Amino acid sequence: MPTRQRWWRRAWELLDAPVTGRQVPGTGVVLIVALAVGVIACVVTTSSTINLAYADTQSHLSISRRIFDSKAPGFTQLGTVWLPIPSLVLIPFVQSLWLWHTGWAAGLLGTICLAGTACGVYRISARVGHLRAGRITAVLLVLANPGVLYAFSTAMTEPVLIVTMVACFAGLTHWVTSRRNLSAGEMMVFSGLPAAAATLSRYEGWVLVCGGTLVVLIVAWRRKRSLVYSVKMAAAFGILPLAAILWWLVYNYAVYANPLEFMNGQYSAANLQKVVADSGLLAYRGNIGLTLWSYNWAVLETSGLLAVALGSAGALVLAWRRGISDDALVIWLMIVSYAFSLLSLYLGQTHMNNDHTLPTNWWNNRYALAVLPFLAVLAAVFVDALRRVPRVGVGVLGVLVVVLGVQTVWWAQDLDRNAVIAEATGYLRLKEASGATAAARYLGEHYDGGGVLMDESAAGNALLPEIGIPLAEYDNRSAGKFFDEALAAPATHTKWVFVTTADAPELSETGVADLVYEAITRDPSFDTRYRPVFRQGDYVIYERIGG
Repeated sequence: MPTRQRWWRRAWELLDAPVTGRQVPGTGVVLIVALAVGVIACVVTTSSTINLAYADTQSHLSISRRIFDSKAPGFTQLGTVWLPIPSLVLIPFVQSLWLWHTGWAAGLLGTICLAGTACGVYRISARVGHLRAGRITAVLLVLANPGVLYAFSTAMTEPVLIVTMVACFAGLTHWVTSRRNLSAGEMMVFSGLPAAAATLSRYEGWVLVCGGTLVVLIVAWRRKRSLVYSVKMAAAFGILPLAAILWWLVYNYAVYANPLEFMNGQYSAANLQKVVADSGLLAYRGNIGLTLWSYNWAVLETSGLLAVALGSAGALVLAWRRGISDDALVIWLMIVSYAFSLLSLYLGQTHMNNDHTLPTNWWNNRYALAVLPFLAVLAAVFVDALRRVPRVGVGVLGVLVVVLGVQTVWWAQDLDRNAVIAEATGYLRLKEASGATAAARYLGEHYDGGGVLMDESAAGNALLPEIGIPLAEYDNRSAGKFFDEALAAPATHTKWVFVTTADAPELSETGVADLVYEAITRDPSFDTRYRPVFRQGDYVIYERIGG
């Protein structure tokens, strides 16, 4: 018992120890706690299968695996719908069919990202001079958020985006606060490299690079009043992200003959949202009031009232005490995700709904999770300021833990109170009602070889991990010419045909109608060659007569 007490006491002391160069005492403690929390979250989500609720999750898992497991394997399987880093870093984890099928592949990666994010906000808080109470506040607001724990157990883009952005902020904070004059090479490695990863994770990263370059220019100029030094450090920060962006444009041109395919192509967000826009359902487009209303509710219902309240108070304290000092500039830079999302909503490039918008439903509120690290660090600013007030500050951490505990219990009573989880449970119910879950289970249990003809890109058909069959067994859109050949003559290519019969004009307009269903309804001989073996809701599975 005495040894254990000394261990806990040592860990507690590390969380309040001063920063020494590259060493930030207490990082190891945060790392261990975050890894444990992440694993527990993954056990909960994978055991209930809610980790596969989002179609995007299953699509990301499929993209990563089909690079090596497909009838047409290769790097071009990355496509252009999403930026490539989240899919690329998943590849080592999806080598196992079981990890891929259960979603544990994404959970393992997400746990690493969660630990990196928690350590990042801790290190930022420590480097700007916060004591233990402030540092712990930043970490707890991340690790006690059910939406974060859920999202980081899935293959969505948030885990990779958030950890790379936080790593960039942590690197910039080190550069700004270091007593030693860090070199351009160190800037490139510890700030530019994670920024480059962020630019290839989601488009918030592109705004990060612009804002980060400006911050580096300002701080470098203040430091030496040298234009050469300022440009050198800004270039060191921006050269890798710029190269990453240029690579993405070249990739799109090489594969699709259009460097802006990701922006205006068939599967671009602009095209997929065209029907929504034409229907007048993007009420916030061009309306700054509705944009702020919609997005701020998303932030509140993902980050939680405590994070928003403490973060808002921290913003006032930061502005009052530090203004736009060098270390404050890095914290203010963390607002880029918030600014980018507001601009995207205002321009109609992003579609986001919640229970305070019109229409009232859950859609893409998870995008607001990228704001939480900013709120967490701002909250740390406020708590640290309170901690330094005589008499008042002694119990501030205890009060925070109690209030956070109350919020956690409130969330736990109904996890749907968090917008990210509410959307996920809504998708689970929708999949059950439409027959998607049952269809995926049936094919996974009854498949005995012979190949499957399936349009995995059709609305509602992002089910490949859930089915669990190796991707080389499928003739689908990602198989290219093999899909075209099987579509023209199914009976000579595949034993099984999987279709969704959902029919709406807008599906064809946006390119997500089921091409297999369209083909077999035009083929008068199809019913003489195949028999339906599963039919529920919008889904039908056919087996070739005679095997």
